[in-house]
Amino acid sequence: MNVSSRILYVDDDVDGRDMMSAWLQQDYQVTTASEGRHAKELMQRMRFDLFVLDYFLPDMTAVDLCMYIRSISPRVPIVIYSALARSEYRRAVLAAGGTDYLIKPNDLERLIPAIIRCLGSTRKLPRNSMPRRRAASIL
Repeated sequence: MNVSSRILYVDDDVDGRDMMSAWLQQDYQVTTASEGRHAKELMQRMRFDLFVLDYFLPDMTAVDLCMYIRSISPRVPIVIYSALARSEYRRAVLAAGGTDYLIKPNDLERLIPAIIRCLGSTRKLPRNSMPRRRAASIL
């Protein structure tokens, strides 16, 4: 377990955010936010090793938040986990400094490997992976 790694998970969907937080907390220290403003406040008080963001937040987009994160944390990985599959969203996020762009819920099985890769961890995939059907119904 890599409990020293801190993740900020930002998503305005309460059920999805709570489920993902509970799932990720098996292996990481997870802090959550429901909007960009709250995420920025948390970043001023805490250090994070990885950011996982939804694309559309109530007060900004992942592009806006990526640019902010890059201004204060140039090297910290940013993974977008969003239901928006259009290539222009992906291109915009990557141009703003995003590290990876995954699609909800289709890429759920790729999320943990992406997190492990971004954190440079050698940790194996969790034995108790989230059931895909349950996750798809929430996300």
